[in-house]
Amino acid sequence: MSIGRCCALLLCLLTPALAQAQTGSSDIVVQGNGEEKKSDWRRAETAHLIVYSDGSESELKRVITNLERLHGLLSRIYRGGAKTDETAKLQVTLFGDGNFQDKLGLRNVRGIEGPYAGSFAEQRYYDMREEGDVIAIARKDQLLDMNTKRAEDLDCADALAEGAWDCPFPPPYFPPLVRRWDAVLYSAFAQHFLRTHTPDVFPRWYIDGVGAIFSTLLVRENGVIDYARAPDGYRAFYRAYQPIDVGDVVTGRYLDAPKNQWNPYQAWAIAHYFLFSNLKAERSKQFRAYLAAIGRGRPMAEAAQVFGDLGKLRADLTTYRGSVLAYARTAKPLAREEEPLVTRLSLTGGAMVEARLQLGARLAPFPTDTAAAEPWLSQLRGRLATLPYEPEAMLVEAEAECRAGHADTCLTMAERVLEKSPDDIRALSWKGVALTTQAVAAPAAERAALLAAARKTLERTIQLDGEAPLPLIAYFQSYARLGERVSDTAMRGLAIAIRAVPAAPAPRLYMAQELVRQNHADLARQVVWPLLYGADDTPEKRAAQALFTGGSATAAR
Repeated sequence: MSIGRCCALLLCLLTPALAQAQTGSSDIVVQGNGEEKKSDWRRAETAHLIVYSDGSESELKRVITNLERLHGLLSRIYRGGAKTDETAKLQVTLFGDGNFQDKLGLRNVRGIEGPYAGSFAEQRYYDMREEGDVIAIARKDQLLDMNTKRAEDLDCADALAEGAWDCPFPPPYFPPLVRRWDAVLYSAFAQHFLRTHTPDVFPRWYIDGVGAIFSTLLVRENGVIDYARAPDGYRAFYRAYQPIDVGDVVTGRYLDAPKNQWNPYQAWAIAHYFLFSNLKAERSKQFRAYLAAIGRGRPMAEAAQVFGDLGKLRADLTTYRGSVLAYARTAKPLAREEEPLVTRLSLTGGAMVEARLQLGARLAPFPTDTAAAEPWLSQLRGRLATLPYEPEAMLVEAEAECRAGHADTCLTMAERVLEKSPDDIRALSWKGVALTTQAVAAPAAERAALLAAARKTLERTIQLDGEAPLPLIAYFQSYARLGERVSDTAMRGLAIAIRAVPAAPAPRLYMAQELVRQNHADLARQVVWPLLYGADDTPEKRAAQALFTGGSATAAR
């Protein structure tokens, strides 16, 4: 690939597409009994979101409408009110079961929050996947114990200061502080938006802090939004729990502390100080320089030197924490808000909500080491066999079989869907992946024909939908998995996929690996800069570091 084409490729990654792709229909016609039983699951869709919930329809409508409002607010703040949005729709799943992560085996390996301490840890599942980000949370409020040793000691000190002979016994009882589950969802959404719509590298505490800032938003009946509000029970929380040292935070030492006390309240306080306290000019300049240094890949401890005396910073934040805390309010919206489209899912469709989440967590998009996932895959096959037939279930099984490297079974499943819906994008994509997998394993004499069939299938898929990430990535992989030099067309296609899922680390890694192979290491480094120096310690980050000589890049953490 020429230098000129490489530069054009990078431009494609960083700027909106100049042409609209022709879009085809992926609808599947299903004939069935009109009295078919429905599941407890509902699906709501708006311009930027798809939300699944096993709760009430009214609650689902409220949640997705508020998330769309938050998307509009964040767009005004971070994107200058830009109307266009080429990124894949975020998919959110709301569970009534508070133990869904353990039951489904979901573990955060990307987009980790915090790491938060104690009961604040692992409150949501968040993954930046090749087909778009997913978030899953439980619709369960958190109860925080306010009767801590710190609270008891402060009550004792207050009593003695007021002339008591001894500490009160028994000590006063304080009811638990309630942190609503909505706050967890809004925080995760804000973090997703930051990762998706801003090209900058931020320290981990800043991403946590921005999430905490928008977690407390309040939407009024007329559509006006109050945001950056102090969390409910903010003062009470700091009576029960020790404030964190801001010096430890900006230097990154808080991540290594033997007794981690980082949590959303700490993140809110520090982010609010830097973003909403009307900083003095010198402190504001220091903060901008700090973020700029992080963005250049500098370690947090080195970047924090711009603050000078951290003791003074600590004193300023302590004073600020006890002051009157400001918040912001939007104007009343002028346009009528979009009404979400809500559908009730069938029994099979409801079962697929959980299956799709597990699928992305257990199996990589393209076959690697799948032995550990075989027991789960066997369970999935058994579960699907007991459910009424639906093309959606066939597509989920096709995807699972393809990801596990079972190309023949995957191809059979995809073909069955295509018999009824020949233009289905997902079925065509997995058919292309299956044919590529067969080509990888085939004797040399048969490989060319299988590979040609795979690429022909994927090229047709891309003609039907030129912006769907899955076929673009699969087309790229039809070269990379065979060890062939990736064509310029496939490289450009992967760039379009990265633009659709900018937070997903895997497509960036694929691109960088090929660029290094084509002797364009500098361009490769630009593509994976968010992986090398961003806050998330992912498997893809470590693979990206290994691409470069001495590539143990220091994360912004």
